[in-house]
Amino acid sequence: MSESTTITGIAKNLLIYAVGVGFAVTGALGIAEAFDLPLPLAGVLFVAGLAVVLYVHEYLGGPL
Repeated sequence: MSESTTITGIAKNLLIYAVGVGFAVTGALGIAEAFDLPLPLAGVLFVAGLAVVLYVHEYLGGPL
């Protein structure tokens, strides 16, 4: 049984994935000027969020 099929592995992957999605959404809303967030910070958050989501999919076997 690999780590990705255990409850703790799934919980870890989902937590990391949720943080990445949160960063990406916050960055996207900042870029769209939905709330007051400096554009460079919004761009960094968006790219960092996408990088975290990609990391979970490529190296941890997906969120589930």
